[in-house]
Parts: sequence; structure tokens; C-alpha cells
Amino acid sequence: MNPNFVVMIVTLIIWVGLFLYLFSLDRKVTRLEKKSES
Repeated sequence: MNPNFVVMIVTLIIWVGLFLYLFSLDRKVTRLEKKSES
């Protein structure tokens, strides 16, 4: 395995994790907003 390939995979994993985190955070916020409205 060449080093560039490893760096690419690690970067990809970080980005995917970041997007999943933001996505779950966004859903939590919308759920809280709906609760406070009702």
C-alpha cells in the first residue's frame, strides 16, 4: 500500500464522519424546534 492511498482513505473517513455528525446534529435541532413550537 502506498502512503498516498492511506492518506486518501483517512481523509475520506474523516469527511464521512463529519457529514454524518452534522446530519445527526441537524435532525436533533429540528426535533427540538418542533417540540418547542407545539
